[in-house]
Amino acid sequence: MKYIIDTDPGIDDAIAIMLGVKNNLDIIGFTLASGNIPTYKSEKNLKVIQDFLNSNIKMYKGSFENKCDHKTAEYAHGIDGLGYAVFPDNNKRKFEKLKAEDFIIKSSKKYKDDLTIVCFGPLTNLANAIRKDKNLAKRLKHVLIMGTTYNPESTSAYLEFNVNVDPSSARVVFDAPFDDIKVVTHEIGVRSFVEKEYVENLKNSDKLLSRFVGLISEKYIEFSYDNYGTIGLGTPDPTTMASLIDPNIIKFEPCQVEIVSEGSKKGECHIKLTDKSNIMVSVDFDLEKFRDVFKKTFN
Repeated sequence: MKYIIDTDPGIDDAIAIMLGVKNNLDIIGFTLASGNIPTYKSEKNLKVIQDFLNSNIKMYKGSFENKCDHKTAEYAHGIDGLGYAVFPDNNKRKFEKLKAEDFIIKSSKKYKDDLTIVCFGPLTNLANAIRKDKNLAKRLKHVLIMGTTYNPESTSAYLEFNVNVDPSSARVVFDAPFDDIKVVTHEIGVRSFVEKEYVENLKNSDKLLSRFVGLISEKYIEFSYDNYGTIGLGTPDPTTMASLIDPNIIKFEPCQVEIVSEGSKKGECHIKLTDKSNIMVSVDFDLEKFRDVFKKTFN
């Protein structure tokens, strides 16, 4: 299987990307979304991540003129998006000239059902590809999304970040007739974490990549504790990536998804389990299996 990673890096995005590359997923390209931090910082961070990985996976910019009306998330990811770490802005890596949505379309024609797009940020790029090519969903069968929210015990809607940034695009994606959409929700992301002591000790590793993870994680550990009471590193995007490495990590069930894209309830996501659907939502996960993948990769 080939993979396109649609990302807005982001601490947990960065760790998820490294997790995928180090576990030999066949990633053919990165498409840059607009979400966690301003786009020029996301561009820089993706180059930094590739430097630490010593990889040369092609990179494609999204269409940032989508006019998403949102606040970026430096409160979670730090001023530059990689925690308290600051890297020089002199990287010579280049993005491809092809737009992100056009790369998605081109890849879907080449690889068809042997391609999965993994979305860690707002769904603007994939939605733009759908808008441009009405037959895309007939070729591109597999979509994996970190986003949305499903909590049957709650009576009030939670505005999940990735959906709330661009709800109209989220609605386009979930309404498209893909054969297979899997969704890892905010709730799973909150419950999934790696112990604080383990992550902090990575800064003393003899492996450069593990030290990098330990370095950038400090800010997100603080965010996880302040917002969710988690004593450790919250890992929504890495858990999503790990579900490709070990499909037994997350349990999915079929569901219906309704995205509110306008009006006073804009950004709300409503999920209801059903008997049969092309959309599968995460309902449970195995924390220890995820941690096993994480710790085998970063030690």
